[in-house]
Amino acid sequence: MKIVAFLLLSILLLLTLTTGFVYYNSHPVSSDSSVKNFVVNQGDGIKLISQRLESGGFVRNQYVFLFHAYRLGLASKLQSGLFKLSSNLSNGDIVAKLSSGGSHDYWLKIIGGQRIEQISPRFDSSYEGYLFPDSYLIPQDYSVENIFSVINKNFVVKFTQAKAGATNTSMTDAQIITLASLIEREARTLVSKRQVSGIIINRLNIGMPLQLDATAQYARDSRLNTKSFWEPVSKADLKIVSPYNTYLNAGLPPGPICNPGYDSIYAALHPIESDYLYYITGNDNQMHYGKTLDEHNINIAKYLR
Repeated sequence: MKIVAFLLLSILLLLTLTTGFVYYNSHPVSSDSSVKNFVVNQGDGIKLISQRLESGGFVRNQYVFLFHAYRLGLASKLQSGLFKLSSNLSNGDIVAKLSSGGSHDYWLKIIGGQRIEQISPRFDSSYEGYLFPDSYLIPQDYSVENIFSVINKNFVVKFTQAKAGATNTSMTDAQIITLASLIEREARTLVSKRQVSGIIINRLNIGMPLQLDATAQYARDSRLNTKSFWEPVSKADLKIVSPYNTYLNAGLPPGPICNPGYDSIYAALHPIESDYLYYITGNDNQMHYGKTLDEHNINIAKYLR
């Protein structure tokens, strides 16, 4: 009898502790009502979701959340999408929210140097150069105009920052963006971008053709309507008749050839002054500059052959 009584008491104590544990961990994490994003990706299982809810500070205990999800019969009905959650919600409230379906907002990532066609077929050519490289969370119901408005706000802020103390004040903002797009495709580091910016301006000032491969690539790819962009140029590409081909036309092209990042915009506004007219990127991945055609040819022989 004593053994039976002991077992009964042990079971009762265990049930009491379990009930207390579940009761305590069923309560909201805190009274904070501030809303945070919680994303459930397509294919996420309930165990992964519960782990991420606990690590994100939305529930006290992942296993208690699992208990409530199964108790409510909603464990297999959790939806994918973006959810607005706060730490003052109970486990039951969160289960209810996640099973009702979230919004399918999406991230739009723009990489510096991409053409419009590489970003989205929804944008027309008038946006070229003004889609500032960054990651943007876009609501699923946004129109193209709404999306551009979000991106443009970021662009205006960054362009204003880059413009502070600018030394290149002879160009319009549109010309600066066109110049920045050339720099984006021609150089990599901020220092080399500023150096190339100064060289392009030197060529413009003396009426020398820019002769940039990137503009021939842009002209070729626009004509071919290809899905493979920025491939190396051939001699035939340099003869393509297009206002963008700076081998055949003097001055800047009529508009940007890609969407430049902050460093390229900054470089267009803050060029490094020099007597250089030529540059190459050598096999050593370094930029090499020359003041004369002879110096340029020496650099080619030394660093490209």
